[in-house]
Amino acid sequence: MRKAPLTVCVVGGGFTGAAAAIACLSRLDRPFRLVVVEPSASLGRGVAYGAHHPLHLLNVRTRDLSVRAGQPGDFLNWAFRQLDQGENHAGLHDGLAHTFLPRQLFGEYVRERFFEAVEGRGDVELKIVNAVATSCVKEGDRFTLHFDRAEPAQADVVLLATAYGLQASTPTGALAPFDALPPERINGAKTMALIGSGLTMVDVLQSTRRDGFQGKVTVISKHGQLPRPHASKGVVPRESGLSRSKRLSSLTTAVAIACAAAEAHRTPWQAVINSVRSSLQDIWQGLPVEEQARFLRHVRPLWDAHRHRLPLEVHGRLQSEFNEGRAVLLRGQVTKAEHDGEGFRLTVRRRGSKETEALAADLAFDCTGHRPDLASPLIESLVSQGAASVDAHRLGLAVQPDGQASGRGGAPTPGLFALGPLCQGSLWEITGVPEIVHQCDAAAQSISALARAGMREVELTSSAS
Repeated sequence: MRKAPLTVCVVGGGFTGAAAAIACLSRLDRPFRLVVVEPSASLGRGVAYGAHHPLHLLNVRTRDLSVRAGQPGDFLNWAFRQLDQGENHAGLHDGLAHTFLPRQLFGEYVRERFFEAVEGRGDVELKIVNAVATSCVKEGDRFTLHFDRAEPAQADVVLLATAYGLQASTPTGALAPFDALPPERINGAKTMALIGSGLTMVDVLQSTRRDGFQGKVTVISKHGQLPRPHASKGVVPRESGLSRSKRLSSLTTAVAIACAAAEAHRTPWQAVINSVRSSLQDIWQGLPVEEQARFLRHVRPLWDAHRHRLPLEVHGRLQSEFNEGRAVLLRGQVTKAEHDGEGFRLTVRRRGSKETEALAADLAFDCTGHRPDLASPLIESLVSQGAASVDAHRLGLAVQPDGQASGRGGAPTPGLFALGPLCQGSLWEITGVPEIVHQCDAAAQSISALARAGMREVELTSSAS
């Protein structure tokens, strides 16, 4: 065991990476080196809280967000200080708790908390590598990381926080959700097709409207589920009495009954969903793989529509689009989207039909959502060595609850962790801020325990010699 300080490398500098770094700075009580790998110049924002449309709102109330484990009101208190200007208006604090603030503001909060955590640890050496990690090679009890435009680096612990990775071209051939277009192209478009009906679709619809698009929208979705609204005010989770059945049908029936019972007692159904969310990782891991797959095929669209909700005002604008005829919902599947002159030609198969039809649109965006890039050179290098393995549903990497990666054969790989969206196939409920922060904290505690064990080994070796 080396006497040199532990080196922890966080690959990814978006929200998950920042949360992982903050957790390590909080939990590791000995000097260590912290390396953060992030190709962009902005830490803490990533895809979710980056430089997309400045008016995009968070889909979570201010009171429920924090990048610090054990401090659930941290973002609320930070936002209050930004807006109150020292006047201490209690009403402003209470009002902020239930609001949905701009995502970019949350990104700035995360970035600020990251650098505060670094400044508070004078015994930690920070290095930021502005590059893309192209491979990670396990050599003994250490890892060597290679980059596209930086020298290799060695680490004792690697935390994969790449979330959805660098976004490649869309599978359908349509535009990516946040592709930048010239204003004249948006203003001049008469028709737009949006593939997918979740939160990303809402983002694209709203941003193009704000940027001047006044034409008609066709939303194409296989199941036709649109995001539901949040309750008018924050709700307390309502215990659903959900049994730990290993049959998906029993679980979905129990949730439906609990939601109906809550509404009958004038409690919003959202309270039941919030309660289920808190135990969903345990429920998911208790389901056989076949039942998990059945959920992904049949229940996921309905669950996502109720779990990933919209602020009431945003939901109201979405409903107005359909009620007033500016948008229509087509239940079907896009098999191909290709450029047709200045526009797009989509091949669509309506739900229940074996035939395909052509749909022309001036603009077409693939809003089916992001998935981790398992074909990235970094992930492939770890899987090919047997240090990591893909989960049963190919949604990400197989991990333990604290994020420790499972290698070939299912055995954990010491020192290698995958965090956040990379773990969805193993844990399911791991894409929201609270769950990511909790997992990062658990990983940091595991790393701290390993570091203490290593120091004891050094001390024992020294005393024996």
